[in-house]
Amino acid sequence: MISALSLLLLVAAQGPVPQEHVLPVFGCGTSCRVETEQLSLTERMPDGWLMVKVRQRTWVQNCDWKSTPVKCVDEPASGRAGPPVIDLWLFADCKGERFATSKKPDRTDSVEQDVFYREGDVAGQPKFQTVHGNPFMRWAKLCPAEAEEGVLFIQGSLDQFRKALEEIK
Repeated sequence: MISALSLLLLVAAQGPVPQEHVLPVFGCGTSCRVETEQLSLTERMPDGWLMVKVRQRTWVQNCDWKSTPVKCVDEPASGRAGPPVIDLWLFADCKGERFATSKKPDRTDSVEQDVFYREGDVAGQPKFQTVHGNPFMRWAKLCPAEAEEGVLFIQGSLDQFRKALEEIK
C-alpha cells in the first residue's frame, strides 16, 4: 500500500500540467474574455474523442466612461457572462471535426458543435468567431494536424485584413 507521503511526492515530481492543448484566452463578447487553464493531460475516450479537463475564468472589463482618460478594470464575470470560474471538460473529435464542452467527463451533458461551417457562402470555413465560442481554435489545440488547413485560412484572412488597412492609410 502506498503511503500518503509517497503519493504526494509522486504527484509533485510530475510537475505542472503542460498547457499545450488549450487555447489560453479567447473572447466572449465586448470587453469579455475567457482564460483557460489545462488541469489534466489529454486522454482518448473509447469512441476516439480526445478529452481534457480545464478551469475557465471569465473576465469582463468595467470602464468608468466619465473619467479622463477612461479607466477600465478587469472583474470576474457574473450574470449573463456566466460563472466567473468553472471546471469543465473539453472534447474533440478530430476526424469528425466536432468540438464539445461538458461538466461531466463522460460527455453526457455536452454541448457539441461543428468546427467548420457546413452551409451557405461560408461552408467549409472554420468557426473561429466569438459568437460561437471559437470552437475551431479550441479544437485545433487538440487536433493540430487536422486543423492545418483551417489555420492557414485564418492566417490568410488576417493577411488580407492587414493589407486592406494599409491601403486605406
